[in-house]
Amino acid sequence: MLKQEMDITNNQSAKPISPPFIFRDPNSPEKIYGMADSLKELAEILPYIPYFSIEYHTYRIETEGSISSDLGLWIRYILGLNALADEVEQVGATVEGLDLKDKLISLINAHFLEE
Repeated sequence: MLKQEMDITNNQSAKPISPPFIFRDPNSPEKIYGMADSLKELAEILPYIPYFSIEYHTYRIETEGSISSDLGLWIRYILGLNALADEVEQVGATVEGLDLKDKLISLINAHFLEE
């Protein structure tokens, strides 16, 4: 029996345990700029992701007024890196554009130096 079939027959979700983070175009969600399954992959693709996609996934105000940080949530709940998620969310709330992209690249790279 396939693993996916076992999950379904055991009434468990067939969704992957660790979904990848996907950078999409905010104006055209079917357009994907890159995806990462790990912090290492995130560090590798960030330099190639347009800054406006990074802004969208790092900090945006939703229609009901709540603040969303898809990237921060992924780092916190999928990768389990709470301190790094806090830093990403703080930078996303205070920095924009290419400066945001540069700061995130620095934050992610610095995290590897700390390990």
